[in-house]
Amino acid sequence: MPRHSAPQQPTWLRPRLVVAFVVATAGLVTAVWLPTRNDSADAAERNRSTDRLSRSLPAFADDFSGRRGSTVDPGKWALRTDRAGDGVQFSQSVRNARLDGRGNLVIVLRGEDRDAFSTARLYTRGTLRGTTGHVEARIKAPAGEGLRPTFELVSATRTNTGALDVLGEPVTDDGFHTYAVDWKPGEVTFSVDGRQVRQETLRNVDTGQPFRLALSLTVGDNRRDADLPARMVVDSVSFSGADASAEPPATTPPTSEAPTTPPTTPPATEPTDAPTSEPPTSEPTTAPTTTPPPATSAPAPPAPAAAEWAPFTDYVAGQLVTFKKVEYQVLETHTSLPGWEPTALPALFKKI
Repeated sequence: MPRHSAPQQPTWLRPRLVVAFVVATAGLVTAVWLPTRNDSADAAERNRSTDRLSRSLPAFADDFSGRRGSTVDPGKWALRTDRAGDGVQFSQSVRNARLDGRGNLVIVLRGEDRDAFSTARLYTRGTLRGTTGHVEARIKAPAGEGLRPTFELVSATRTNTGALDVLGEPVTDDGFHTYAVDWKPGEVTFSVDGRQVRQETLRNVDTGQPFRLALSLTVGDNRRDADLPARMVVDSVSFSGADASAEPPATTPPTSEAPTTPPTTPPATEPTDAPTSEPPTSEPTTAPTTTPPPATSAPAPPAPAAAEWAPFTDYVAGQLVTFKKVEYQVLETHTSLPGWEPTALPALFKKI
């Protein structure tokens, strides 16, 4: 058959056209699917952020353990970087907020050029919540005029509302002091080193609102009298509370311990019913002593040394443990689990 009369192959079966069609289809599918996937990922991230806000933490603790000169734990704290006005600039630099390597956070207020100041203000990254709760921090506040150290509870949803300053009037004797606030519906109590300093009544206040803890050192009205650089040292911060939707915390039932003193002992000498019929002898007789001498209590054994905290261990209230070379006292009897370190559960452990 002549070549010109051979049947022509259909155009849609040519290999080059088939390959081009497949490539074009794959590109179209990718162009349609990829933006949708990104939108889904963005929505998921927004939902996770919203969930973190709605699921406020009922407990928080930080003992600021870390390498000297390093910054705070970014999973627990965020640092502001804006300007507060009056020449005060908040900074993330370790010149203004750093760990000292001995379990302390140091916030430094510095004087800068043109009557400006640099310092740090830290917020807890996660939100906290408790209709009743206890917040405390062990702080060494700087002495001197023109300085304003603060440890505050700040609303996580109402940024224009005022803050509750736990530090109040700090003790400036160059020593650490424990500042705390306890609240319940209708009442808030402030204390320093376990001693109540003031009590306030709350009316029409929802104590279950989410909040954050904040630490800062700034200047006051008479800032020109401030001796700079000034330092505020924080040893530890903790919070434990009860969420509005949670059940009331279970109270530890009273322990039925055996009485420390045994029941009444039988009389030392047994009474004789019948009188003796023998006449008394002329020679004096020395009767043996029937009353036992008082028992001397054995010296109490020395208290066992605090053992290192470990998971899957039974701990009793009052027991001492160590974690990262720091000693803690067990507050409630429990069996430890991974993630229940003393620094993570201030409701179960108290730093000594």
